[in-house]
Order: sequence, then C-alpha cells, then structure tokens
Amino acid sequence: MLFCVTWEFTDLSESATVRSLEVFGKWQPPEGAQFQGFYGFADGTGGVAIIEVDSAETMAVTTAPWTPWLRFTIKPILPVEDSSRIAGEAAAFRASVA
Repeated sequence: MLFCVTWEFTDLSESATVRSLEVFGKWQPPEGAQFQGFYGFADGTGGVAIIEVDSAETMAVTTAPWTPWLRFTIKPILPVEDSSRIAGEAAAFRASVA
C-alpha cells in the first residue's frame, strides 16, 4: 500500500533536535518499506514522505523510532486515475438510488 506520511516536530528544543538527528544518522528504513519521496518542510517544522509498505505493521515499525520527537499523520493514497474513477463510480451509484 502507498501512504502519504506527514510529520511535525513535537519538541523544537536544541537538545531534541540534536538527539533526533543523531538517531536519524543511524536509522535505515525497515524491510518492506520503500520511500518514494522524502522531504523536509523549508520552515523546519516537519516533513512529508510517500512510502510504500507491505503491511500496517511495517508502517508502525517505520514510524515507531520517531515517536519521542514527531507526531505523524498517515493517509493511504491512490494514483489520481484510480481515485477519480472510484469517485465517478460512487457518483453513478448515488445517482441510481431513487
């Protein structure tokens, strides 16, 4: 499954920043998690990643090391061709209900 993962830092203190960067320098994504894109916000408050994972457990393993410093929002995503097709099918279904 493909997910859009955003995060924001919960502690912007210098000590938290130093420690999270120290941990990040040693971290590797777990088996089954492939980052398609990985970006930090220019204002330094967080970031966004597009991550393909093989299971919900893999997503949990991916984010768990960061919970002391980050608050995550994780949303499943689809290619726009699929999401627009699904929206069209849903609209057609609703229109068919008398």
